[in-house]
Amino acid sequence: MRAARYHPDVRRQPGDDDWQAATAVVIVPGSASLEVAFIRRAARRGDRWSGDMALPGGTRDPGDADLAATAARETFEEVGLVLAAPVGRLDDQRGRTRRGVVASFVYTLEHRPPLLPDPLEVAEALWIPLPRLFDPGAVTRHRWSGFPFPAVEHEGRVIWGLTHRILGSLGHALGLTDRST
Repeated sequence: MRAARYHPDVRRQPGDDDWQAATAVVIVPGSASLEVAFIRRAARRGDRWSGDMALPGGTRDPGDADLAATAARETFEEVGLVLAAPVGRLDDQRGRTRRGVVASFVYTLEHRPPLLPDPLEVAEALWIPLPRLFDPGAVTRHRWSGFPFPAVEHEGRVIWGLTHRILGSLGHALGLTDRST
């Protein structure tokens, strides 16, 4: 986690404050390798990302002290994990369909606790082995609005879009991928 700890964030640009959100990259020791917490979003009318795989997280509330607090609060609300201070911050990601910024914070836990999904927000919560997320055999494409997007697949679940970009930043910070991946 040393690489993630010292990885600099991307500085926000003017106009990025249309909205702010944060995700938590929660890493734990698993039975065979490190694992990362993921959710599959609950189906909700009017939510274009319903049913998509994601990292725990969400939009910043006015009461959140900072974006790390947003990531921790959202993770607790969505899957019941209590997070201490993050060990690192990945590159900020800019929204592609709406102007805004998503910050991603890396958290490590000493053991793998159960994930307790809130059924109003989360259809499924699971731990995915870190090596699977960077396995060339897991690389696939996801079509959305007629366009193919890079993605990874795990047991029939497809991780694409913003979450896939965050994984690219994680892989780069950990030295698992180069910047072009």
